[in-house]
Amino acid sequence: MNIFIVLIISYLLGSIPFSHIFPKLKGKDVKSAGTKNVGATNALVVAGPLMGALALIGDIGKGYLAVYLATQASNNLWIIVFAGLLAIIGHDFSIFLRFKGGKGVATTGGVLFALDPILTIIILLIWILMILITRYFILSTIIMLGAVPIMMLVLAKPVPIVVFTLLAFVLALITHRDDVYRFITGKELKTSEAINRYMK
Repeated sequence: MNIFIVLIISYLLGSIPFSHIFPKLKGKDVKSAGTKNVGATNALVVAGPLMGALALIGDIGKGYLAVYLATQASNNLWIIVFAGLLAIIGHDFSIFLRFKGGKGVATTGGVLFALDPILTIIILLIWILMILITRYFILSTIIMLGAVPIMMLVLAKPVPIVVFTLLAFVLALITHRDDVYRFITGKELKTSEAINRYMK
């Protein structure tokens, strides 16, 4: 398969708004309810566990699939990680949602899992532990995504992967900018408070 076509497909895959589509099956609109974010967490809040789980699987899967398709088209790691990055960009700025979208965490996880499944599981466990310790979902997410490039450097991972994780962190900062501002100004809810608030 032509590499250029694979890259286009990667962006289009990332653009599929599963977190918007599945809640719609129950007549729910994530863009106007809950946190109003087109992400799996809000799909869970707005449409329930099943729709949230399907959205999460879809958001993770499209990141994984983009990398898989790229590996079938090329052995060049730069191209492979670029395909993964395009999937995340597609999720964040979906062509199907007028270049709006979610925050890209699940899709980033799918890309990382395709690149290094064992390390991704370790990162996931550390992230969960961090959420339990800090009690802040967004803070833990930003810290973890910021720590991943450092982990890749320490583990002497290939330069393309280090660059990918750094760019994924930059994208996360952009999509989480409002959350970061709320945390800095002391308005960000703790995880338990957010759950209680949005479940109501």
